[in-house]
Amino acid sequence: MLFVLLSVIGLLVLGISAGVYIHSGPLVKRGVRTSAVCVSVGQVAQGSMLLLEYTPRDGPARQYTVGPFVFPPVKVGGRMEVVYDPKRPQEVSLPERLPKSTRGLVMTMTVSGAVVAAGVVMALTYGW
Repeated sequence: MLFVLLSVIGLLVLGISAGVYIHSGPLVKRGVRTSAVCVSVGQVAQGSMLLLEYTPRDGPARQYTVGPFVFPPVKVGGRMEVVYDPKRPQEVSLPERLPKSTRGLVMTMTVSGAVVAAGVVMALTYGW
């Protein structure tokens, strides 16, 4: 039973880290920093949401919603830095929300994949 639990936990960690890698990897590797202007501030139960507008090179202006913030870092008209993927300008993030590199994510995916594989092998060997 323990190896089934380990496999489930490993699969969960693998899925989360792969999702973060798929979203963050291109932004970390080829992301372009640009300034975005806050065009709207909205309220949700958890705090304030900001609607930011940025203009990628060679493209029309795009909007990005970020938050929630207990204390919004800017007001309407204020500027924040964002990072976008030049190949897919709709993929955008705040620089502080990106990992410094993808090395840790790759290591996490490798270890969790090994845990899942070991759990499956043990389950097949010793029975469910």
